Amino acid sequence: MLRWIRFFIDLCLLKAAPQDAPQSLVMRNLSILAFWSVGVVITLFGQSLFQSVLLATVQTALLLFLTQLALWIRKFPERSVQTITALMGAETVITLVAIPVLVWLGDSQTSLQTLLNVIWVLLIVWEAVVTAHILRHALELPFLAGVGIAMIFIYMSFAITLRIMRVMAMPVGS
Repeated sequence: MLRWIRFFIDLCLLKAAPQDAPQSLVMRNLSILAFWSVGVVITLFGQSLFQSVLLATVQTALLLFLTQLALWIRKFPERSVQTITALMGAETVITLVAIPVLVWLGDSQTSLQTLLNVIWVLLIVWEAVVTAHILRHALELPFLAGVGIAMIFIYMSFAITLRIMRVMAMPVGS
């Protein structure tokens, strides 16, 4: 277990690549479960339990779909297990790092609000860089192409999440 945690940390520090992950369905499934679980936890700061579960499920399904689609387009479906393991595990690590920042951001009384906003933006940039790193290896593309695909993944996640949150906030009958 410690070896897996170390792998995900190294991945987030760009010291490991998705092909370094074992071809393990157990590790992939645990990574998916961890990603979904921290997704529920982080959205609980502003949503009900039902909404958090729904949003985490949609985000998990979206990342799985986009990853499979990208691998299919590039004709690398055999890389699915390792790529999904890497993406889900890395996202989990970054989200765990983001939770304290999100808690502090929610405290409107803090004098560190500007610093926390900068840290939040840096976390999003870190997420994009790590996702790009994983995708460039998995898809055999230049790093900038990985950045472009990572930005599409992140944009789609934000756009769909915001749309769902707006729909959930609408009064019944609207």
